[in-house]
Amino acid sequence: MAGFSDPLNFCKAEDYYSVALDWKGPQKIIGVDTTPPKSTKFPKNWHGVNLRFDDGTLGVVQFIRPCVWRVRYDPGFKTFDEYGDENTRTIVQDYMSTLSNKLDTYRGLTWETKCEDSGDFFTFSSKVTAVEKSERTRNKVGDGLRIHLWKSPFRIQVVRTLTPLKDPYPIPNVAAAEARVSDKVVWQTSPKTFRKNLHPQHKMLKDTVLDIVKPGHGEYVGWGEMGGIQFMKEPTFMNYFNFDNMQYQQVYAQGALDSREPLYHSDPFYLDVNSNPEHKNITATFIDNYSQIAIDFGKTNSGYIKLGTRYGGIDCYGISADTVPEIVRLYTGLVGRSKLKPRYILGAHQACYGYQQESDLYSVVQQYRDCKFPLDGIHVDVDVQDGFRTFTTNPHTFPNPKEMFTNLRNNGIKCSTNITPVISINNREGGYSTLLEGVDKKYFIMDDRYTEGTSGNAKDVRYMYYGGGNKVEVDPNDVNGRPDFKDNYDFPANFNSKQYPYHGGVSYGYGNGSAGFYPDLNRKEVRIWWGMQYKYLFDMGLEFVWQDMTTPAIHTSYGDMKGLPTRLLVTSDSVTNASEKKLAIETWALYSYNLHKATWHGLSRLESRKNKRNFILGRGSYAGAYRFAGLWTGDNASNWEFWKISVSQVLSLGLNGVCIAGSDTGGFEPYRDANGVEEKYCSPELLIRWYTGSFLLPWLRNHYVKKDRKWFQEPYAYPKHLETHPELADQAWLYKSVLEICRYYVELRYSLIQLLYDCMFQNVVDGMPITRSMLLTDTEDTTFFNESQKFLDNQYMAGDDILVAPILHSRKEIPGENRDVYLPLYHTWYPSNLRPWDDQGVALGNPVEGGSVINYTARIVAPEDYNLFHSVVPVYVREGAIIPQIEVRQWTGQGGANRIKFNIYPGKDKEYCTYLDDGVSRDSAPEDLPQYKETHEQSKVEGAEIAKQIGKKTGYNISGTDPEAKGYHRKVAVTQTSKDKTRTVTIEPKHNGYDPSKEVGDYYTIILWYAPGFDGSIVDVSKTTVNVEGGVEHQVYKNSDLHTVVIDVKEVIGTTKSVKITCTAA
Repeated sequence: MAGFSDPLNFCKAEDYYSVALDWKGPQKIIGVDTTPPKSTKFPKNWHGVNLRFDDGTLGVVQFIRPCVWRVRYDPGFKTFDEYGDENTRTIVQDYMSTLSNKLDTYRGLTWETKCEDSGDFFTFSSKVTAVEKSERTRNKVGDGLRIHLWKSPFRIQVVRTLTPLKDPYPIPNVAAAEARVSDKVVWQTSPKTFRKNLHPQHKMLKDTVLDIVKPGHGEYVGWGEMGGIQFMKEPTFMNYFNFDNMQYQQVYAQGALDSREPLYHSDPFYLDVNSNPEHKNITATFIDNYSQIAIDFGKTNSGYIKLGTRYGGIDCYGISADTVPEIVRLYTGLVGRSKLKPRYILGAHQACYGYQQESDLYSVVQQYRDCKFPLDGIHVDVDVQDGFRTFTTNPHTFPNPKEMFTNLRNNGIKCSTNITPVISINNREGGYSTLLEGVDKKYFIMDDRYTEGTSGNAKDVRYMYYGGGNKVEVDPNDVNGRPDFKDNYDFPANFNSKQYPYHGGVSYGYGNGSAGFYPDLNRKEVRIWWGMQYKYLFDMGLEFVWQDMTTPAIHTSYGDMKGLPTRLLVTSDSVTNASEKKLAIETWALYSYNLHKATWHGLSRLESRKNKRNFILGRGSYAGAYRFAGLWTGDNASNWEFWKISVSQVLSLGLNGVCIAGSDTGGFEPYRDANGVEEKYCSPELLIRWYTGSFLLPWLRNHYVKKDRKWFQEPYAYPKHLETHPELADQAWLYKSVLEICRYYVELRYSLIQLLYDCMFQNVVDGMPITRSMLLTDTEDTTFFNESQKFLDNQYMAGDDILVAPILHSRKEIPGENRDVYLPLYHTWYPSNLRPWDDQGVALGNPVEGGSVINYTARIVAPEDYNLFHSVVPVYVREGAIIPQIEVRQWTGQGGANRIKFNIYPGKDKEYCTYLDDGVSRDSAPEDLPQYKETHEQSKVEGAEIAKQIGKKTGYNISGTDPEAKGYHRKVAVTQTSKDKTRTVTIEPKHNGYDPSKEVGDYYTIILWYAPGFDGSIVDVSKTTVNVEGGVEHQVYKNSDLHTVVIDVKEVIGTTKSVKITCTAA
């Protein structure tokens, strides 16, 4: 049963497609109608066409928005009503017509669809008929698509009217680009649109392939966590299947640079960015399926992208828009956007598997403080638990958790701990309440198995997984194959008992871990109960959650593919039949999704968290889970391959609207050489490159495994290591530079943290990520599709205007420590003059023309060469940029008010919006955003149900969430316009719901930077004329050495309706 021969298990994509060639599918449409399914909540908002095919199968094509469509095909369905109106849990509303209705209302959009018989095909079209004024920058009357449904052979062709890109040098007497519109195909399938293979014995196993045409000039980005290997994907197989894939090498054994490896997180979403060259069009595709998705991206046929599912059929969304930012906005309108996160998340963090007692935490924090290295967070691993019992603390090694968390918080440190979804079977003195209550109320997944096609006998059961590139079969009856913490349970007695919990377990290595039960998180009442379990830890003073082992990751002796047994029956969490049972492999990624969801809502319901923003750092889940959690990219290692993919992974995830994402800085596992010998710490060169290259990525956490593996990885430990290792004397400068250079770049990050925060706020509004691919910020630069393509892998933008080009190769690979840096077209750029401290001002250097490639030498310098630290990583600033900076503190919020200064660079006109609030309260959020309005309304409805479940227990806010969003923030627009010799800066409040004087003080600073022109000339600032309007007290300073005009405005920023500063050169 199960094991190698079982079809109900993971299948590598290349094996899947080797047999898919012989599968057949529908060839002709034999009937259409537009009748909504019976479950439709808003029939007027159901825009669909039902298709009946010649082989007896059925399909549905829908419009969700005027330029968003959905293709559904399940070869097992016999009626159109089986498709229904209900969504998976990924989509933000339970019913699609409800979502369409709410989005129409929110966006002020009116549109219509119609289906016409056009002879050889049916034309299914959408058209915008009315737009509210506030939406006219995004939509206009007449927008829409035409979907041609070809009758025989059946295929789908999506057509949109496209506008050419703006001509940088227009042809005389030729109509402007905006007038030269034309109809273009933006997405289409092959004449073999669907292929299927229904298993004769297992009705849930219905392999289905969707063939999408891949134009030769198309370029493809996205793919979520799996997009890190190449930002623009080259032909490959891919496996979306959440998997505890230590060091990304378990299935194929090729390591971090292999695109085929299934990773911790599944985001089957990608963008075609160049199928219509020289036109404004991006097309995105998303496959919504919690099981395995096997992709053949042009590997077996360069003309097609083959999207294959094994269970649940095809549920595919397409989106067409002019730009990548618009795609992000539309996509996050479907799967949701995150809520505001606490400001301290943007600070520096330290984690370690091996901080084993209170004194370890105090020591680490004190050493950070002693060397004045900013730090906001400490992450305590399972070491804090009492016998690896989730939600507990160890009374011997962490005897005073409340005092400990309080002391750390008083020193600026916010703490999280590792929470895994396993509840130890080991009770303890005084009772392990989570275990006892879970068993009593039957909240755990029961051992109920699907045994069709097997003997049904426990002794014949075998599990399967991949490790080190090998396919391995495991006998769960073999006690010797179980974890090193020893577990002698009777597998046959538990097997398929139906009324006893499934017995699994997690091993953390080194004899650590526990056998345990798994909460049935696909049940609503269990999710509520799970959220309640956090009460003790947060009453003690925990501040946020580190959600680990999320697959759930289970020891190989307890299940398949390091997870649940694929044949275990679990709750489906279906909208219409929540108690329905499905195989674990059918809902594989749903468990981790609901784990993050349960934790998020649970924290929101804690009385101790009232009006406090929560944060979860998750290891892996499914598309849309960033509504609840940030993402770190799993168990990497201290090698250059993992550093090389880290930037591209974050950028790829950002295209999905992910706000907080990043890798373990420095690598979690040790590097292992060709002889299998492990290094005892991350190499100093690699750690410097990782910190400096990551300094403006959204998530910055140094994380490593200690135990008997690594000795240290904290930057301050490197110079100390020299004291006991005189043999390293020739490298002493390098070890000392770790602390000095890494601290410099973390300080620079802290000085720019308002910029990161403003981007995080923007993400809540429109889904734009903090760290951005140049495809998001420079949408008209078409060189990214040819000679500049390679730079998309290894450069990023912080916000719109700071370009960072990390050094991703060792000195051994590139002895000169240099790299090419590409500066996007149509803008002038300046070498960054941003420094951590006010007294380190540097004049702006010579401008560089956009489109240039600069060969930049970025050597790691000696610790005494402080004035050269800025050159260790290339950083450039776009012309016209407006960049806020604040004083560096040792943690966010330390020391009271922190004045903002705005660095304003010469060049093109620009508006920059800054968001000011207390950084921790939920009520800061804009009150009109759907992710706040909808969840609050939902929580009110659920209140009575939760109250009944909680009973007389105290410490919970049964309404689920407080009316979170009250607009308690101040949004201020800082705008620069330039004309002739005059630069005008306007400071205007756009939303005034908060007094930020406590955070930013009672004055702010405007710094107008002047730079040499391309001819070498520069403005004499001493002769400029400055005028300040708005009736505000101010002081003007002119610095001829730095070529700056500095204006201190003596009021809380945004108090006056409009402050206007004009500076005119002589």
